[in-house]
Amino acid sequence: MIMTGGCACGALRYRAEGEPLLQGLCHCRNCQRVSGAGHVGFLCLPERAVTVEGATASYSLTGGSGRTATRYFCPTCHSGVFGRSEVMPGQINLYAGSLDDLSWFTPAIAVFTRSRPAWDTSSKGLKCFETVPSA
Repeated sequence: MIMTGGCACGALRYRAEGEPLLQGLCHCRNCQRVSGAGHVGFLCLPERAVTVEGATASYSLTGGSGRTATRYFCPTCHSGVFGRSEVMPGQINLYAGSLDDLSWFTPAIAVFTRSRPAWDTSSKGLKCFETVPSA
């Protein structure tokens, strides 16, 4: 499987090869603030499976897990494209909205449901976790 995607202006692009390790929705407060919605959709892949082309800007913050999470976005249009987290070393989370073909995204889990707003019913029917799943 080959997935492609990028930012709104096209300056930041990626190509991902292989099946995602997991796909889901994150309801943490940071994702809510970044998306302006009740969650962010993500596809988790090994870093080695993803090639990024174009400049990125980033910032780091303490995620819902208490560990550092870094978000990467296009410095031109400011679209969020992917993230990395200390909780998931060696992995990259592509933001589902950045995919060229949204049909590649099939969420199976929802994380940080303790922060899910009552009006966001997007994770109905998914395997839900109050925080992050145990390894």
